[in-house]
Amino acid sequence: MRTGRDQYSAIYSAQLEAEANWLAIGAVEKANSIERLVLPRISHPKRIVELGAGTGGIIAELQRRNFADAYVAVDYSTDATEYMKRNLTNVEVLRADIVEEPICGAFDVVVVSHVLEHLESPDNFLAALVRNLDFRFAVIECPLEDLAASRLKNLFRNRDENRAGHVQFFNRRSLSAVLRRHLKIVDSRHYCSWASSETVRFLANKDALRCTNSGSNISH
Repeated sequence: MRTGRDQYSAIYSAQLEAEANWLAIGAVEKANSIERLVLPRISHPKRIVELGAGTGGIIAELQRRNFADAYVAVDYSTDATEYMKRNLTNVEVLRADIVEEPICGAFDVVVVSHVLEHLESPDNFLAALVRNLDFRFAVIECPLEDLAASRLKNLFRNRDENRAGHVQFFNRRSLSAVLRRHLKIVDSRHYCSWASSETVRFLANKDALRCTNSGSNISH
């Protein structure tokens, strides 16, 4: 069985720039969601970390908005971390696996965006997050299968093709259940970000995705 890491290793090897462009497009709505969940609780975070940061689209968008004072981006992939080191400024980039090793320092916010659905064991990851990080709040976002747009999209796609590399398929109830085994959920929101015509054309060339239907939770 192909793992989530296998999927991303193949993507980064074959189309790193295209993936970075796609993640930058999606980062705007993800950053909007992070702001809506965090800013009522912390008006200006001092230090944030993103786990599974990929090519750094979300960190770059949050930095553009002056969301925090200091930024740390973590990914297991050498391709991804080298890309971030080349393209981000004033961001501490770390190649690490949170399941295996702690991340030093204290953080106001941990961002985990579209990561859990790629993991064979989300429970192991979340247990390690609690064990190996000192943080106040975690914002965790995943695509949800039970939102209206996802149900419509599922009528026209073959999940076995799984071009996004998902190994978990969450709905609102199952995502809440796995999070509550490790964290206390203090707020959540759901949104659907429909792609512009330009984005649809870009994705048609890349991998035929059309929209993202996501749920964000803030926990501590």
